[in-house]
Amino acid sequence: MGITLLLGLLALILLFYVLFRIARTSELASILRGDIHNYQYASKVNGVLMMAFLIIGLIMIVYSSMIYIPKMLPEAASVHGAKTDRLFNITLFFIGVVFVLTQIVLFYFSWKYREKEGRKAFFYSHNNMLEVVWTLIPAVVMTVLVVMGLQTWFSIFPSHDEMPEDRLEIEVTAKQFNWIVRYAGMDGEFGPRMIDTNYISQTNELGIMWENKASQDDIMPKEIHLIKDKPTLVRLGALDVLHSFYLPHFRVKMDCVPGLPTSFYFIPTKSTEDMKEILSTQKEWQKINEETGEEEWKSFKYELACTELCGKSHYAMQMDVIVHENEQKFMEWAEAQTPYYESIKATLDQASIEEVEVEENTIAEKSN
Repeated sequence: MGITLLLGLLALILLFYVLFRIARTSELASILRGDIHNYQYASKVNGVLMMAFLIIGLIMIVYSSMIYIPKMLPEAASVHGAKTDRLFNITLFFIGVVFVLTQIVLFYFSWKYREKEGRKAFFYSHNNMLEVVWTLIPAVVMTVLVVMGLQTWFSIFPSHDEMPEDRLEIEVTAKQFNWIVRYAGMDGEFGPRMIDTNYISQTNELGIMWENKASQDDIMPKEIHLIKDKPTLVRLGALDVLHSFYLPHFRVKMDCVPGLPTSFYFIPTKSTEDMKEILSTQKEWQKINEETGEEEWKSFKYELACTELCGKSHYAMQMDVIVHENEQKFMEWAEAQTPYYESIKATLDQASIEEVEVEENTIAEKSN
């Protein structure tokens, strides 16, 4: 596929080059023959080509929109995502109207006022009212969009005092090349971390202080679990290079910076099953998946991805996201999880035994 595309591109470039050389050769031949250049005819040809380009261009915009809009992300699955999409659509409307109108005027004028025998250019110095209108209207529209943008921004990034106390908190740490997710256990409290060589190891990359009771019931699953309509605060960090936490369906995106904690607050509004139901009505998602043999919507999953080029395996930084219908479903999942401390306790105990043995051997050698 890649080679075919490259060969097609090279063939297109070669075609344009050949056409250019033919046109240039024809022009030089007419000069050598002493032919008088017919500017009126050339202007008419250019005017017709301009109108043809305008018509074909508008048709292609409509056609490409019909093809690609169904392939775009479905409706937002979070509160602020809906606000962001609304702001984007309003901005796109104004930009689209201005773009279409100005392009129609530009190409139409190129054809309408082409060179003709006996036609003289009309000198139009200025018009104060016209200048006020085309300055005032964009200024008003821009002001409205900026105000709407600020309102959306403050709703996406509220202060911690404005966040509800009854919220779900998740800790997500990025590293080359995966995500480390941590939930507070049944006590509702995250265990403290210590960035120190005495704590950080292959089994404890976050430097969690396991001797603290709050750490021993923390959950570290292989996917992210959220609750529908539950305010959620995601605390972000990175262990090595710059990463980016991106939940496209929720319109959530925030950089993960080494040494600088960041966070993102949002409220999911559609469970995984809700989104499947929405997608089941869309033609694009009714296509059969060759791997599963089922319609695409049946295997839909929310996804976490990294959108910062963080190294050679950047593409592998993906994680499934599950949104539960209610808090009860979430608690059933959480209670079924094994605390991470329990899964590595044997390893930690063995490491402690080995450490004690090393110390005893050192003391014995000094005594001898």
